[in-house]
Amino acid sequence: MKRADIARLTALERKALMEELAAMVAIGELNLGDASRILRGTMLGMDRKTFARVVKLSTSVIAKLEDEPDANPTLETLNKVFAPFGGKIALTFPRLEAPHPPDDAEKQRREMLRSALARSKRQRRRSTPP
Repeated sequence: MKRADIARLTALERKALMEELAAMVAIGELNLGDASRILRGTMLGMDRKTFARVVKLSTSVIAKLEDEPDANPTLETLNKVFAPFGGKIALTFPRLEAPHPPDDAEKQRREMLRSALARSKRQRRRSTPP
């Protein structure tokens, strides 16, 4: 999924994609850093420096969140990172019933998100000096 693909989506399709991203985080398929990387890079097409300036955080805070799986950001940091997308950090509890299996549209959105994350990580590795 590329920035141009996102631009072609309707507002409802973009919302469904972001909801799918949140669902993947909720079930542990993605972490918050992965979600941040996808939203920043694919939805906004911003590099870390520009995004950090927009959300009033340091570039190193964004890098740590996105690159370190054991990062432990504050709630304030997470709220700043997800605010441009209408996201808020909230307390939720697991459902008692098993979640429904994803339908074809959900599977397609999840695959788009996974491929966007993989592409973003490859680009980051290529642009990071040895």
